[in-house]
Amino acid sequence: MFSYNVFKEASNAKFDNACKKIENSLTIEKKPPIIDVDGSIVQIYTDGNKNVKVYNDYEVDAVYIDSDIDLSQLFNS
Repeated sequence: MFSYNVFKEASNAKFDNACKKIENSLTIEKKPPIIDVDGSIVQIYTDGNKNVKVYNDYEVDAVYIDSDIDLSQLFNS
C-alpha cells in the first residue's frame, strides 16, 4: 500500500487536480464518488485488482491518496 499526502488542507480544487492527474495518467475505471455528510469526498479508481482512493477529508483536513499502485511519479510523498 502506498500513501501520498497531496495537500495539508481539504480543498476541492486540489482534490480535483489529484483526480485529473490519475485519470490522465492511468487506464483505470472511475467509480461514483462517495460523499460524507460533512462534505468529505472519496473517489475510488480500480483496474479490477488494484484500487486507488483519493480523499478530500474535512475531518482530517487534508487531501490524500491510498493506493495499491505506485504513484510516486505523479505525487511525491
